[in-house]
Amino acid sequence: ACQSWISKVGIALGTGASGWILQFTGFDAKLEGAQAPDAIFMIRILLSTIPVIGLVLALFSLLRFELTEARMAEIRGKLEATRGKV
Repeated sequence: ACQSWISKVGIALGTGASGWILQFTGFDAKLEGAQAPDAIFMIRILLSTIPVIGLVLALFSLLRFELTEARMAEIRGKLEATRGKV
């Protein structure tokens, strides 16, 4: 579930940021196939570093999520007490 959530958030942020990245780098849609080398370089840099930063932030947030085996057993015990064993 966590992997799916991270993937969906990443796709949403990447899609939302792609237009901003193109505008920020100076991409010109009217230049058919002949973009400035600086624009191409910055597009490559931003499209590779932004997902890495997002992944690091997601992994850091997972590390901060304190869920041990003892805590999971406690939660399971409370759930089974509420609804019965499965």
